[in-house]
Amino acid sequence: MTFATEDRVDPCHRRQVPRSVACGGELMTEQEFEDEIVPMLAGLVRYFARRVTPSDAAADCASETTLIMWRERHRLPVDPDDRRAWAYTIARNVLQNHARKRVRRRALDRGLRHSLTAVSDPATSAGERVLHALEGLPEADRELIRLVIWDGFGVAEAGQVLGLRPDAARKRYQRAKERLRVEYAGLVRRGE
Repeated sequence: MTFATEDRVDPCHRRQVPRSVACGGELMTEQEFEDEIVPMLAGLVRYFARRVTPSDAAADCASETTLIMWRERHRLPVDPDDRRAWAYTIARNVLQNHARKRVRRRALDRGLRHSLTAVSDPATSAGERVLHALEGLPEADRELIRLVIWDGFGVAEAGQVLGLRPDAARKRYQRAKERLRVEYAGLVRRGE
């Protein structure tokens, strides 16, 4: 990611923080921020809609992501690809926080009421089988595949969002696709 050479000290963490050169090293105005971020909002809402339950929480997660990006706007990369990866890295962190909150909420709900277990019908369409097979993969593999297939990232870009080097991302993606094929074939064989 490209930043200006002039840094400032973050008072909360007492460390040097690079300033974005998007506005000549100064904090961006609200309008400048909107010009940079608004084009990404629809993609971020889709990112959350595909991953959060209930899906109506997607807008809340996107709003929280936007708020964090506003607070951290001094870190906004200049390069559009880096900017997109930066935004999705923040979105991924918000998603993880959302998931932790849901786990805590579920644990509290168990004490208040009985959980109902829904019995799902076996998947009948290929799309449902793929989604079911995807759920059988480790979370890291699922997220890499989702970023590439659902969100349109290249493998290296998706790896950047997940904190992987490009070569590691490509290798993990190949392995994830193979695991998905095996999982899908198992579902077909079992008639699920």
